[in-house]
Amino acid sequence: MPTSTLNPIDVAFLWGESDSNLMNIAHLDIFRLPPEAGPDFVSDLVDDLRTYTGATSPFDRRLDSAVISRALPRWVSIDTPDLDYHLRRHVLPAPGGQRELGDLVSRLHGIPMDRSHPLWQLHVIEGLDDGRLALYIKGHHALLDGVATVRLARKVMSNDPDERGRPAIWAYQNSGKRRTRRDPEAPGASLPAISSLLRLLNTPIRGVTDQLTGLQAISRMYGGLTETDAALIKPYTAPPSILNGPITAERRIATQSFDMNRISILAQRCGGTINDVIVAICAGGLRRYLAEIGELPKDSLIAGMPMSFRPKDSDDAEGNATTMALATLATDIDDVRERVSAIVASTVEAKAHMSRMSSAAVMAYTAMLMAPFGASLVLGVSSRITPMFNVIISNMPGPSEQLHYNGMALEEWHAVSIPLDGQALNITILSYANRLNLCVTACATSLPHVQRVAPYCADALAELERAYLQ
Repeated sequence: MPTSTLNPIDVAFLWGESDSNLMNIAHLDIFRLPPEAGPDFVSDLVDDLRTYTGATSPFDRRLDSAVISRALPRWVSIDTPDLDYHLRRHVLPAPGGQRELGDLVSRLHGIPMDRSHPLWQLHVIEGLDDGRLALYIKGHHALLDGVATVRLARKVMSNDPDERGRPAIWAYQNSGKRRTRRDPEAPGASLPAISSLLRLLNTPIRGVTDQLTGLQAISRMYGGLTETDAALIKPYTAPPSILNGPITAERRIATQSFDMNRISILAQRCGGTINDVIVAICAGGLRRYLAEIGELPKDSLIAGMPMSFRPKDSDDAEGNATTMALATLATDIDDVRERVSAIVASTVEAKAHMSRMSSAAVMAYTAMLMAPFGASLVLGVSSRITPMFNVIISNMPGPSEQLHYNGMALEEWHAVSIPLDGQALNITILSYANRLNLCVTACATSLPHVQRVAPYCADALAELERAYLQ
């Protein structure tokens, strides 16, 4: 059987997994059935999926079971995956609402992948109270990454509501050339915290000047701030928070979906960006939740935000660079408009700070900045040190057009992420078809009733509209 080695980032996702730190990522896709769908539609759909008995890369890869491969993991390509394992069907209990869907997906997300099989599953979920259907597509982060999975799912689906015969995602022929590994430096290919550390360890020093520039940028954040830098957040100064304790394997998933037009209007009125409004929505939801359980820190929460931007030396061919930016959530501010102003000022300064560096210097800066965080994860002490940030808020771009899969209209598309020890909650927003789909992924044991954060974010959006539009 053909074999291929894993890149260091993917190896880290395997080695870094534990009983509590599960490296499962997923997409939760909500579809509207076609008007002509009969009572056997879902059964026929599942039967059709089962006809795709072969798998293409990366869905044909399982870990080599040889003893040496346990220390130095490698992939083995198989021809026929066991669809009794990979393809599952569920019916929600009545009434089939968001609570029942969230309970099921939360349970599924807390189950580790069986390493004797390729590290993915597709769960078909019916019984939603509005007649819709959910697909929960789960994979290990060593095999799949969020951005690449969005791109692949986009190719599997169609713009045409009448098109049929679209393949199963695991059988899609992307091209005549099968991919052997993913680019470890591709933006969004993995969690920035881990990938930045590993890139530093795996890549030769590219230039003393770039390294010094990155080091100077970090030094400036700690000791050389001026009055104009007041909004720049220092790393590893986040307040102690219940969000940053140890975790278990118990997961809680909760979602919301917002009309993009509402966000755009607010961005114009508050003088910020769409991302600023998203951060403000999350800040409002988290502030209410933490206050409700008596755990709101006196000082503001700090968000870590994977950020793509154009360095000073880039051109159209080079594109953007990716780093982890820090911004205040201003959760210590009662007034909504003052809170938004503080968030906007913080994100503006974070972007300005990055834009002063070349792309190579940004890479060096990011690696040095994230190294203590990555090391704390490897050593298992993340929940016992001052956190670099309190919560990751990630905004992922998705397709702007309406998509369909064999007649079903995709209405919501959520990215389900990874809580980590010391980072018990993650918020990921995926844009799709003029909507922003928010997904809270958290440790249910560490954070009681954490599913409330999602509807509280919806309430925070309404609060922003009252503050700026009335």
